[in-house]
Amino acid sequence: MRKKRWPIVLGLLIAISAVGAIFVAPNFAPKPEYETYEVIRTEVIKTVSANGQLAETELLSYGTAAQPILSSVNGSPAAPAQFGAALEVESIEVDLGELVESGQLLFTYLDQLGREVEVEAIDSGVVRSIDTSAGLRTATSVLTIGSDEPIVSVFVSEYDADLVKLGQIANVELDAINAEFSGEVLRVGQVAQSVSGIKQYEVLLQVSKLPQGARFGMSATAEIEVETKADVFAVPLSALVGEDEPQVDLLRVDQDGNQSVERVSIELGLFGDSYAEVTKGLSEGDQVITGISGTIPGPVNFGPPPGARQSD
Repeated sequence: MRKKRWPIVLGLLIAISAVGAIFVAPNFAPKPEYETYEVIRTEVIKTVSANGQLAETELLSYGTAAQPILSSVNGSPAAPAQFGAALEVESIEVDLGELVESGQLLFTYLDQLGREVEVEAIDSGVVRSIDTSAGLRTATSVLTIGSDEPIVSVFVSEYDADLVKLGQIANVELDAINAEFSGEVLRVGQVAQSVSGIKQYEVLLQVSKLPQGARFGMSATAEIEVETKADVFAVPLSALVGEDEPQVDLLRVDQDGNQSVERVSIELGLFGDSYAEVTKGLSEGDQVITGISGTIPGPVNFGPPPGARQSD
């Protein structure tokens, strides 16, 4: 009886297909697409973050006395002003929000002998509050006048305070009106204050022009530039690899377009917010790998198809 040869032929075809797949499959495998950063000379900036408020340089409380009381400085909480005996306010000559000049009449009151006393502004400013009414007696503030000179009062952590110096530039943001403007470090506090249980130091930022819509008392966030290096090689922080020493992966491409990855050791200088200065190990034009993009195959599900019932 003649034996059937088709099982043998089928086996040979399967073996040939498997061998061919070994050589053909790599040509169809997707090549990794690398995200790279080209090394160029750039600027590295290190900043310190601080939070606070937009404030006035001073707030004066005027009452039934010859001189006003400085009740708040650079946005500090206003201290209650006491002017002695309670006396009657006869008239108030200004309105809330009014811009007053030095020497302008603010209000009058009656002294203990019933004589009229006039109170004038000792400096120009804006009426921030009117705390009583004509005909009432008071021993506290009649009205307050702000300097209308802007200052940004922010607080930095005790760990960053030593980095902040006079004259440094800061970028200030007012979240309430989505506005940004610049300032300059005017003063750094020398005595720590406890803010939310954390020791912090007050930093005053001088500003020359405020954006439209800015109001005193608005919350402010500042990024103070504490160190800057220009015209240096740098890489994104996300490109750094290695544990014992800093390294980066470089993408190399030959004349035929073939890609290879080379890991090199580097030496670092200034660590900025987004970039790190590289002092040795890289050349201009190097392509530093920062990530890998591409499609990730979906997971392989083992077992019966969804909805199939297993027998008991």
